[in-house]
Amino acid sequence: MFGPADRFLLVPKNRYRAVLLPGQERRTEFGVGWITEDNTSEGYDLLWGQADNLHQYRIEADHAREKLKTEIADRIEDRVAANANVVDIGCGIGDLLGEIRRRRPGVNLSGLDFSGKAIEGAQRSFPDGAFRQFVIDRQLPYDTASFDLVMCTDVLEHLEHPRSVVAELVRICRPGGLVAIVVPDGTLDQFLGHNWFWNVETFAALLAEWSPQVAPLPITRELMATINVPEERSS
Repeated sequence: MFGPADRFLLVPKNRYRAVLLPGQERRTEFGVGWITEDNTSEGYDLLWGQADNLHQYRIEADHAREKLKTEIADRIEDRVAANANVVDIGCGIGDLLGEIRRRRPGVNLSGLDFSGKAIEGAQRSFPDGAFRQFVIDRQLPYDTASFDLVMCTDVLEHLEHPRSVVAELVRICRPGGLVAIVVPDGTLDQFLGHNWFWNVETFAALLAEWSPQVAPLPITRELMATINVPEERSS
């Protein structure tokens, strides 16, 4: 069944998970991103590891993914120091990190992704970067206060425990640093691989403990939250 979520879904949003049934194949007629709808590393390997799929993904929806990385960087560029330590949690092949480095060539890059093909691609693009395959659940494999900028784009909506991961994003950011989180607008999002569908208000409520600034991005309309990590952390 295919159609608007508010008309055709028979279960509440946030309470279903897309899986491939026996005999079904990954399909791309509604967009190449749908090969990842079962939220597996194998699906994302098909996206990040195959040149044709990656090209289609980048040009879909009038190059929306390319525009997204530019919008994110535009909003945070002034907060990125010349030699900042930057990490992208769910980095894919490093497109957003590449946009940050284009603007700040001296930054140090790190990234996590659960797709092995994504990590291979990111490491090829940035041989001096530190990239690691890792399944994001509730904890992240970094020391406290490791990074000046922590980014996480189009990841939280896939996770079982998004609030726990946000706490980890804040933990690994240094005092005075910035956490930047982007998720789809859940009032428009119909992707079956997502577990959560936030609007501005509910996303801000999820992050309320960290006093975020939340607003839609001007072109892609994805929701972007920025969290300023205090200079002195509470005990």
